[in-house]
Amino acid sequence: MRLIVVTILIIFSNFAFANDDNNSEVEVINLYESKSLDQMVLDNLNEEIEFEEEAQASNETNETKETATNEVEVKQIDIIKNNFINTVEIKDLRNYFLNIENIKSVTLQKQIIEVLENYEFDFKNDKDKDVFFLIINYLQSIGQINKSYELIERYQFDKDKNLNFYTKVKFNYLLSTFQLNEACNFKDELNSNTKINFFYLEKLDIFCLVLNNDISEANLLNSILLESEKKLDNYYQLLFSLITNPSDQIYNDQNIKNIEINKELIFLYSAMTRIAELPFSQDFYKLDKKNLSIPIILNQASPIDLRIMAANDTFLEKLITIDSLAALYMSADFNSDQLNNPKETIESLSTNKELSMAFLFQLVNIQIFPNDRLKTLIQFWNFAKKNNLEEIAYKLSNNMLSSIEANSENILYGPEIATAYIFNNNYELAVNWIELYEKAKEVDSKSIYTRVLLDLYSSNNITSFINSINLTLDEYTYEQDNQNAELLFVLKSVMNLDINSDININLDKIFDDRPMPSIFLLKEINESINNNDFEKFLFYSLISLNNREWNNLHPEHLKLILNGYLQYKDGILFRNIILEILKNYKFII
Repeated sequence: MRLIVVTILIIFSNFAFANDDNNSEVEVINLYESKSLDQMVLDNLNEEIEFEEEAQASNETNETKETATNEVEVKQIDIIKNNFINTVEIKDLRNYFLNIENIKSVTLQKQIIEVLENYEFDFKNDKDKDVFFLIINYLQSIGQINKSYELIERYQFDKDKNLNFYTKVKFNYLLSTFQLNEACNFKDELNSNTKINFFYLEKLDIFCLVLNNDISEANLLNSILLESEKKLDNYYQLLFSLITNPSDQIYNDQNIKNIEINKELIFLYSAMTRIAELPFSQDFYKLDKKNLSIPIILNQASPIDLRIMAANDTFLEKLITIDSLAALYMSADFNSDQLNNPKETIESLSTNKELSMAFLFQLVNIQIFPNDRLKTLIQFWNFAKKNNLEEIAYKLSNNMLSSIEANSENILYGPEIATAYIFNNNYELAVNWIELYEKAKEVDSKSIYTRVLLDLYSSNNITSFINSINLTLDEYTYEQDNQNAELLFVLKSVMNLDINSDININLDKIFDDRPMPSIFLLKEINESINNNDFEKFLFYSLISLNNREWNNLHPEHLKLILNGYLQYKDGILFRNIILEILKNYKFII
């Protein structure tokens, strides 16, 4: 039955989107290409994923794009020559990295990664060796083990005090992406002096022997391991037993949750778990959500809702593209009874948003009649909004939009369709749907809001963006004690907006319990802004933002940060930061 349903989905999808070739503005994603999910995810990790903000200027001329690119390159070279990192003592730099490990802003997280990737190392210099180690360690700590691996592969290491650490990072990346042949081959090439704690190499050697079906030697080396380890690694031994004696699985499945897991070996465990065809648990995922998301996505034995949860998180972190996410959504197993009775199925999945999203996505794809398809698509979008997954839903819908005809019935959904186009950077078609809606129903709150979104997302420079902000906030109303009133006050001050943001003193709230950065950190931030010391400002601003959401910042702190990023590299990040803030404050979706 499952095969029949999937076949119907494929046939219908090929038919429904056949006219996409006529619309060069819409990027069509083939969800059913022959690549495996493993290969799709791996390709995503090895390629630079295009961020949403990089696609915003799609209507610029080639000449403008080339000029902007040259300007960015000049600024990057200038930063490298005057690199703030060079002026910082290693012990201080180590503390800096420790204090920017949980940056909530995707825009700023991406920026610090770019700065670190562009750092030019001279390994004749001992300090550069230490800086390299700190950067590799930091990237791994924030879930960018692929970036750590890429940097390590870029350089040659003969003798380095951190060589064992870099070796482990390479192994962890290869194991996490299930490149087991590469991992085993790399192990065979290692110098005999290479040592990694917790008998890492010995355990990997045994695992590779099992993969090569050399069970006798694997058992021999494992017996030596049992005698050598002072503290027995019960989790490894359990996994070893399962991949060499699958008949033990019924007993061990009941006890595996009670065994202590060594976090230093989780990537080896993840590869062994997949070979043993065991599922990952949410508890295992929580050990290192950022770096374990890829192994969990690729592990078909794991619950599909956990895999979708990991994939959603990974997509929002810009680590995989929408085609990989869509392929996983389509792999969720729903039978014909569930698809034929959507109301009952949705009710039964009400406590599981991941399965609900996958079900609605598949439900959209099997609708034969265009009207039914659009109504189901609207239902999919509305559910996603309620669960803060609207960005995912709109991106997943990209290849469905061009099949929606502009008839009298569909035009009633003009603002919703336009919003989906906005999130997929197709502003021309978004305008068309808004205009069709307004001609049919006149201007109303829905079309106004959609135009506001369009203005904000399609602005190509600081001036047009600030004008859009003015338009957005000019008639915004708020209650006296509403936190949004503070945000308006801050935005008006930073961007000189012509909006009403008068705040009268409220004697019921004299003190603000939201913390401010220390006076010393504020001093450094202010000085870096005044001196246009971009990289210093980036580091110190991130330290002040660590573990903080935008809407939890003290207004004076937020104002200082925004003033800094308005100047930072001529405001290159400012637009996306403001959009993040407006989303965080629930001004816009």
